[in-house]
Amino acid sequence: MTSNFEESLVADVMSTDVLTVAAEETTLMAWELMRQGGYHHVPVVNGDGRCVGVLDAETMAAAWDGGGPDRMRVPVSTVVSHRLMPHITVSDSIAFAARAMLAAQLDCVAVTDGEDRLIGLVTARDLVAAVAGRTHRAMTGHVRRPALYRIEPVLPSG
Repeated sequence: MTSNFEESLVADVMSTDVLTVAAEETTLMAWELMRQGGYHHVPVVNGDGRCVGVLDAETMAAAWDGGGPDRMRVPVSTVVSHRLMPHITVSDSIAFAARAMLAAQLDCVAVTDGEDRLIGLVTARDLVAAVAGRTHRAMTGHVRRPALYRIEPVLPSG
């Protein structure tokens, strides 16, 4: 790798089109959103947008004990790892992001603003895309505005 690549910024490679779930959402709903949308990582945010962790399929599978769907109606906040989830900023280097992932033994890291509010993710896939010469950032020289989504379940009346 060239030093130019290693000096590239998180802003150049991060995913900003991210689906989030609320910390109080059920693991069943989160799993269904991940499955239907083809998401590998779903950040969990609290009421003010602060990232409390990231769900992935491995974490979800480990949390399920093989019982019926009622056993998966617990809040995602109980499933998210309580170990320290590294947070990085858009001005950090990709090398820094990769080191943070390696140190935490994770395949993604949350990108947050100065108040720990989620603005995107950097995943192992994002880093591989960057090595291949593909980035998410437009060639205009600035970070795309984050598109964070939160889906609220709508239950039938009655």
